[in-house]
Parts: sequence; structure tokens; C-alpha cells
Amino acid sequence: MGMPAIARIRLSLGMVQIAMNMLWEVDRGRKSPLSPAATEILYTAYLSRICMGDVAGMLGVSRSTATDHINHLEKEGYVRRVRDPEDRRTYRIVPTRKGEEWILAIEERLFAYLEEGMARLTEDEQQKFAMLCAKFTGVHDDTSFMSVLQDLKRSRDRLHVPMTVVRGGRLLRLEEVADARYHAQEKNQVKPMFEQREPETDDGIQDEMTVAFYEQMQRGLRDEGHLPVEDLLESGIRSGVALEIGPGPGYFGLEWLKTTEGTRLVGLEISPAMIASAEKNAAGYGLASRVRYQEGNALAMPFEDGAFDAVFSNGSLHEWGSPGVVFDEMARVLKTGGRFCITDLRRDLSPEIYRQMHESCEPPEIRPGFETSVRAAYTREEIMDVLGRSQLGGWQVIAHPYGLVIHGKKQ
Repeated sequence: MGMPAIARIRLSLGMVQIAMNMLWEVDRGRKSPLSPAATEILYTAYLSRICMGDVAGMLGVSRSTATDHINHLEKEGYVRRVRDPEDRRTYRIVPTRKGEEWILAIEERLFAYLEEGMARLTEDEQQKFAMLCAKFTGVHDDTSFMSVLQDLKRSRDRLHVPMTVVRGGRLLRLEEVADARYHAQEKNQVKPMFEQREPETDDGIQDEMTVAFYEQMQRGLRDEGHLPVEDLLESGIRSGVALEIGPGPGYFGLEWLKTTEGTRLVGLEISPAMIASAEKNAAGYGLASRVRYQEGNALAMPFEDGAFDAVFSNGSLHEWGSPGVVFDEMARVLKTGGRFCITDLRRDLSPEIYRQMHESCEPPEIRPGFETSVRAAYTREEIMDVLGRSQLGGWQVIAHPYGLVIHGKKQ
């Protein structure tokens, strides 16, 4: 019997990790002249525009720590600060000749390793390998690279499966724990958590008792910091007038308003009971003057063409009766250059993550609704197919362990 595919991948990734350590010259006790954080700053500055204010959020550190890293890079001659020609109050971080040469010296070794391996593949195999790498990582271009990287940083503390097992007082080796798991996963690795999509109601949550349970759940997610407001900010939605599709009790959009300055929000909601809850919460936030909730259906938005600077939604995509029509409507009501960000569950959750999310749903009365929502959710491939046939362009779809993020900019 051959080795399971995922076990082969584990061995291959182990070899890649060792090879990367050698190519970065951190084996044999050698140390890189730059810390991992400094390296990330330098590479990011080389590949894209980066401002001083971006570094703290990028690394997940305080502004003072970010400034220390930049000061070190500047002192050692790897980067310099220059004024942003589009905003004279902002400084960009730009690699110096020394910084560029350091990156290219690393890349020379990396590309040699890559080309040596690619030479073992036919031209057709090389194309398939490239496509599979993009599908596996979710990285298709510079924009998706940054999005996937930030999502990985946010989720890395939650990315784990139990591998430490003691039996008869003996700590089992990795192979003893992993191989049985890999064999079991290989049989079902292409199957979603729920194979067939089962559409959920597209009438929203109308029952007042269910609205109360849902409001309690959303409040708990807010209090625990699990509402994906960072995805909105990282997608560039930071200013102007935004449309929120399916705001429910309003916490997601209200948290966005609280985080931004001078912004305004319109919430399009199909349920009058949810609108009443959202209006109450907006008053509690002290933000009633900056938000308006309107009853309506996203399939036929009651707004003029180009009315909004941004459109976003969290947790309602799986309820849209015809998502392609909603994407067309988004393209219509967005201004040229307007941004959008849609976050939702994914149907192909791993069994471990599904159980974790199901058990953490509070109050327990909401758990049956969580299951029906997952059953109604889309896979990345399914929603990409819908987007590809819509009038909404400039999109990227990121699949992370807990859900999907669709973001982009209207061309």
C-alpha cells in the first residue's frame, strides 16, 4: 500500500523547511543578519508600497516596536524613509541598494532550488504544479498574497490538531499518531463537511425569539473579538459611505463605524425585527446619527447607481437566494474604485473546526441554525464560479480555516 498523499506532503514540506533554512543560511549555527520581522518589512517594502503606519498592523506589534525595527533597518543601511508623493504627511519605507542586493542574493539561491526541482517536471506538469500551489495556498497574485499572509497570522494560534498522545505511559511518535489520521483523511479529503449544499431561508430571521438568540450570539462574538472587522480595514474599506448587506443586529457595521472616522453606513436588512434590534444597538453605541437601516432585498437594492464608496457583508452570503444577482447589484451601486468585502462561513469546514465552532455557539438554542447555515454555505470554488459569471470584477477569494473572504475593488 502506497504512502497517503497527505503523508507525502508532510515529508515534502519538512524537506522544504530544511532547504529554506539552508538557503537562508541559518543552519550550522549561522544567523541571518536580519530578524524575521525586519526581513518581512524589507521584503514587503521591496514587493509593494508600505508606509510607516502599516508596519505595526502588518507585524501585529505596537507602533514603538515597529519603529524600532524600521530604525534598525535604516541604521544598517537596508531601507530609507521617503515622503509619499501622494500624501506629503506620510513616509514610505523604500529598500536601499544594499537592501535590494540582500534580497536578490537570497532569491538567487531560492530560484536555483526552484529551477532544479522544476527541471524534473515536464512543461505540462510545471503548469499543473503552479496551479495546485496557488489552489493549496490561496495565493494568486500580490494582493491575495498579502491577504492570505494576514489571515494566517490571525489564525495561527487556532491552527492545531491534537498530536501529543500518551499511551501506557509512553509518548507516541508522530508517525504513530499521524499515519492513521492521514489514512482516514485521505479517503474524504476532497469532500466538504456537507457534500451537497442545502439552501437556507432567504427571508432573513423574522421570528422575534430567534432574533433575540441571534443578537445574543453576535454580541458574544463582538465581546470576544471574533467579528472580522480587521478584514474590512485590510481590504481598504476605511472611509466614505458604505452599504452593509444583512446587518442583522448591527454589531459588525457598528464596530466598523466605531473604528473609522467620518464614515457613514446604510444597512440593508430584510427583517423588520432585525432592524429594530440594530437601531437599538446603534443608539447604545452613540452612532445613530451615522447609520441608517432600510428594509429591502439585496436582489433588488433600492439605491441609485454608484451610491456607495464601499459594500460589505458578514455572515449573510449563504442566505442570498441568487448570489450572482446580488453581486451584479453590488457592482451597480458601487462607485468606480469602490471597495467590497464579503465574509461568510464555508461548507467544507474540517470536522474539528466545525465541532469547535458548533460547541462554542452561545446560546445553545442557536446551534441548529449554525448547522443549517454551514449546510447552505459555499465552497471557494463554488463562489468563484458564481463571481466569474457576475458583473462584479476585481475580486479575490480567500479561504481560511473558518470561512471565506471575498474582497476587491470595482474597476
